[in-house]
Amino acid sequence: MPELPEVETIVRRLRPCLIGRKIRSVRVLTPSVLRIPQGEFRRRLRGTIIREIQRKGKFILFDLDPAATLVLHLKMTGQVFFEPFGTEPDGHSHLILAFEEGTGQLRYRDVRKFGFFDLLGHKGQENPPYLAGIGPDPFEIDPSSFVRLLSSKKRRIKPLLLDQRVISGLGNIYVDEALFQARIHPLTPASEVPTESLQNLYRVLKRVLSRALRAQGSTLRDYRKPDGKAGRFQHLHQVYGRAGQPCPSCGVGIRKMRVSGRGTHYCPNCQSF
Repeated sequence: MPELPEVETIVRRLRPCLIGRKIRSVRVLTPSVLRIPQGEFRRRLRGTIIREIQRKGKFILFDLDPAATLVLHLKMTGQVFFEPFGTEPDGHSHLILAFEEGTGQLRYRDVRKFGFFDLLGHKGQENPPYLAGIGPDPFEIDPSSFVRLLSSKKRRIKPLLLDQRVISGLGNIYVDEALFQARIHPLTPASEVPTESLQNLYRVLKRVLSRALRAQGSTLRDYRKPDGKAGRFQHLHQVYGRAGQPCPSCGVGIRKMRVSGRGTHYCPNCQSF
């Protein structure tokens, strides 16, 4: 699943392509990816102008004029491509937005079809539950609030960090990388992590995410930028996806286990439990 660095990279790459552009046509190839009826979706979206594109957690929000918000969640395998108008879709493409004056088209592709679009702005849907319950962003929460939030929880620290209601935008890759660099075992109850270690985790987490953003995300299989190119941060992973390989710090073999159903990579020596 695309995580904060991947979603933020997509947002930053789409802004110069789409902001100020008017949507000329809406082509829905797979109605099941919509949260509202297809006819209403097409009618309300056609003719709107994209004024801003933002990220909230792992959601992409397109602010429109007249007032509305197009919401996209990529889930596991969703991709968005900005390409020349008229480019033919493949069998895994589900929605195409074409823009006026031949300025290209936005195509949504999703092999597993878990992602979805919603269109907000009408009465009763300004703040749906899937957005209202999102926790603070790692780049917006301050250190003391981060420490206070985690230290008050008895849950194991990895599933706690993956909970979008606690901290938004984090996923398997960057939680594994941050916990390794902070020398915290993934199974440690958050309330038992020393304050100094939580303060260090805060700094490490922001550093890992910032580096991943500079590398434009991690492409392991499905993630692509809107121009179709891959990210580069996968080449800098220290533990994620490296089970059996030597730890870059101590040389002991990286291990993989399951934590709350998620594959988890860690060093048994550097991250003692």
